[in-house]
Amino acid sequence: MLKLDWNLLWTVINILVLFLLLRKFLFNPVCKIIDERTAAIQKDLDSAKAKKQEAEQMKADYEAGIKNARQEAAEITNTAKANANKECELMLENARAESARIIKEAEKAAENEKSKAIDDAKYQIADLAILAAAKVIGKNVDNDTDREAANAFLSEVGASK
Repeated sequence: MLKLDWNLLWTVINILVLFLLLRKFLFNPVCKIIDERTAAIQKDLDSAKAKKQEAEQMKADYEAGIKNARQEAAEITNTAKANANKECELMLENARAESARIIKEAEKAAENEKSKAIDDAKYQIADLAILAAAKVIGKNVDNDTDREAANAFLSEVGASK
């Protein structure tokens, strides 16, 4: 049978005391530390989940912003092209008007030069006619009177043409 010995009793008491001491000084603090770590990990997981959702929301906002920026850039480009085309047409129209004005001025200047050249030619022809008449007649005649006569003659000849 079983014999109860004082050693066995002291061994059981020692084991119970050791269990209580370990429980008080080892198991409870270790469980407390494990619970704290579990709570900290759960807190970190929740924080990470919230930050992930926030990051996804920011990503969606940025993508929407980029899409809007691209649309605005396209609108600005189209507006700039339209303005450039209008400006080009305006410049071409101004250039055409300026060239037409320059051509008219050149034609007018050419006409003035032509009439001036004709007038100069008339005076030279009149001078030559007077000189020729003076040589034929053999005397020196008055320049003003002769010039008026020659101009009248040239005017009649020019008017008949």
